Amino acid sequence: MKLSYLAATACLALSLSACGDDSPSAPTTSSDSNQPQSSTAVETSSTSQDSQTGSSDSATQNPTESSSSVALQPESSAATPVDPYAVGTDVDEPSYKTTCTVKPLETGNGDAVYCDTTYAGPIFYDTDESAYDPTAADFGSTFVSINKVFASLKADDKVVFVLRHADRQASSGRTSHLTDVGIYQARSVGEKIASAEGAYYAHSEYVRTRETLENIAVGRGETEFVHDAYPILNGSWYIKDNAKYDEYKSQGTDMNYMVTTGWAYNGEYADAFYDLDERTKQFVDDFLVGVISKKSRISVVCSHDQFLVPLVISISNRKIGLRYFEDRHWINYLAGIAVVIGADGKQTLVPVKGLNSGTN
Repeated sequence: MKLSYLAATACLALSLSACGDDSPSAPTTSSDSNQPQSSTAVETSSTSQDSQTGSSDSATQNPTESSSSVALQPESSAATPVDPYAVGTDVDEPSYKTTCTVKPLETGNGDAVYCDTTYAGPIFYDTDESAYDPTAADFGSTFVSINKVFASLKADDKVVFVLRHADRQASSGRTSHLTDVGIYQARSVGEKIASAEGAYYAHSEYVRTRETLENIAVGRGETEFVHDAYPILNGSWYIKDNAKYDEYKSQGTDMNYMVTTGWAYNGEYADAFYDLDERTKQFVDDFLVGVISKKSRISVVCSHDQFLVPLVISISNRKIGLRYFEDRHWINYLAGIAVVIGADGKQTLVPVKGLNSGTN
């Protein structure tokens, strides 16, 4: 799908409270040879951030999460229990403007982004034409293109997409913005799930997650952006003991990725985390279905890699290929899950990708 109508100006109004998940260091290898290799490709967080190839959203020097996200943990010492599903802070950010154009790549299936006549990077599109079949024996072991899931929805189905944000700038702080390429990545995903029906958007308290959703809304052709920030999406949902997690993470290079995937697949470092599947079920049932799906028939949620990696591993029954400790595979930008809720309440959970691959 080409970003034909986006060959003009990319002007973002960045009024964001916080969007969170970057760290200064990240995996240096990528499994996707045709994936744009940004210096900020991977994200991780000591308490709630993400990562990518080449740089992580929340490496060991990530800023500690605010008390609002720490309060999500049941053992919080707060005198008054905090509702983990309550709307959080959404602080306005200064706007910035970039004039960009999008042209088809000379080779490959995708577009090239040029900003002020300078090449900013590519956006690759999925070439997989296989049918989406949720009854297949290997269903759940691979990422499904988001447009296929969207096209399969019945009129009375509801859907909640939970995605990692788009390509971000080098800074891993809460106010780090999307790159120019990230803006158009998000818009391309919006085009894939476009319809005349409006959507509801939920993001973390980090700028880049809100910007991602703003641009998905632009890609969908929406003139209104209905959204809320939720601390639960900041990234630390699965972490039970931040001190223990930080201790493990400090033991070597890329240990944040090693620890997260070693726990999710093999049960290592378990004393730092909650039970993976129980915590996932709570998030899906209580938040995605119990809160978000009631906002709109179509909802898009944006969070960070350290949150999305265990979530995807859990809903795929550990069949998805995110074994960083073995092969350095990590979740790609704009990949995550879809929760399809039928009229009878039945849930179908699907690993989804917004770009050409769910991993990098």
